[in-house]
Amino acid sequence: MLRTEKVELVEKFEKVLSEAKGVYLADFTGMSVEVISELRKRCRESNVQFEVVKNTLMRRAAKTVGRENLIPYLVGPTGVATSAEDEVTPAKILVDFQKEFKSPEIKCGLIGENALTEADVKAVSSLPSKDVLLGMFMRTIQSPLSDFASAIQSPLRDLVGVLNALAEEKEKTA
Repeated sequence: MLRTEKVELVEKFEKVLSEAKGVYLADFTGMSVEVISELRKRCRESNVQFEVVKNTLMRRAAKTVGRENLIPYLVGPTGVATSAEDEVTPAKILVDFQKEFKSPEIKCGLIGENALTEADVKAVSSLPSKDVLLGMFMRTIQSPLSDFASAIQSPLRDLVGVLNALAEEKEKTA
């Protein structure tokens, strides 16, 4: 590989690592071309990028963008799954794929500055999606507010009911 190609790859990896919300490293040893192609297809469908990387070039990129937590895991055959949109989706894809095909072996993950072990990645993959979590959060906020609005309206409804009953009673007596 020419030096200019290496520089271009490092720059590409730097961009990917700096834009990624979630970064996950996996060892793809023993995976056939067909299986890796299937993994890439599933990643593409979910807007997740998966590519096989050269460890030395990825180490340089990780060091440059401040993602040194990845460097100890950049040994052996390494595939990197990243997403600029969601932290959890790459983990879900890798863990589900691992359950189905018994590979790839997950090396680590990185969300923000937090390094994740394989067990952590599996725990993250079981989280609901971002949209579901936002919906749960909104319901949690909305419930007390609707209870409060109902409590404020309750005395007014009661007062209107009493006034209507008095008006009906006066009409009957008149």
